[in-house]
Amino acid sequence: MPTSSLYLPDPPLCPPEPVFLTRDERDARHPSLVSYLLPTHWACYFIHGDSSGLDEDEIAAADGWWAETFSTKSATCVDADEEYGFTRYHDAAGYCLATDCTMYRFLLLAPPAGVLPVGAPAPQAQS
Repeated sequence: MPTSSLYLPDPPLCPPEPVFLTRDERDARHPSLVSYLLPTHWACYFIHGDSSGLDEDEIAAADGWWAETFSTKSATCVDADEEYGFTRYHDAAGYCLATDCTMYRFLLLAPPAGVLPVGAPAPQAQS
């Protein structure tokens, strides 16, 4: 039997990961990680807690977005990358006008025992 001069390797054991995922596809792969397209200038504040580069209105906008978005859960910002560029349509549209944006990833955490989420009603004392 003649042999082929071409060598074909075995297929990979698992299919390759898609290079570009939508936010929903990325979040579905890691349910404890959520992604948001947010203003780039919020990065240092969200990741390091450093508000020195923001004015009072920008801090209030970032805090307002955080309180609304994570009102029923605890989260921490773990990553800010994939610079998207200047856009009018982003996930903080109610808090910030058109601006340069970046994709942020937040790790959702279980709230500590005994701590109520932001905006949750206080438990009623039993009489």
